[in-house]
Amino acid sequence: MKLGLQSTIHKKMIQQDKFYGTTTMGVRGQVVIPVEARKNLGLKPGDQLMVMGKFGKVLGLIKASEFEEFINIIMKNLAGSGMEKHIKEHIEQVFGKSK
Repeated sequence: MKLGLQSTIHKKMIQQDKFYGTTTMGVRGQVVIPVEARKNLGLKPGDQLMVMGKFGKVLGLIKASEFEEFINIIMKNLAGSGMEKHIKEHIEQVFGKSK
């Protein structure tokens, strides 16, 4: 992928990124999600969250009901980059074939 295209995709994908602060994990593995994050992301008690890891270093949470839209946003940002097929194959490998 050309550097200019990679830079464009990166800029599109991080424009809404936000740092919400820090939290501490308790002895039972529980963490508190900062209130600003809960408000901004519309998280409510009882919401199911998918827990994902990346590079053996990063832990991410995503509201299960928002996962499909999240994937659609990624694919939209990659449109025309030639990466769509590769990403789709990776998603199917990790999460199973789509219906």
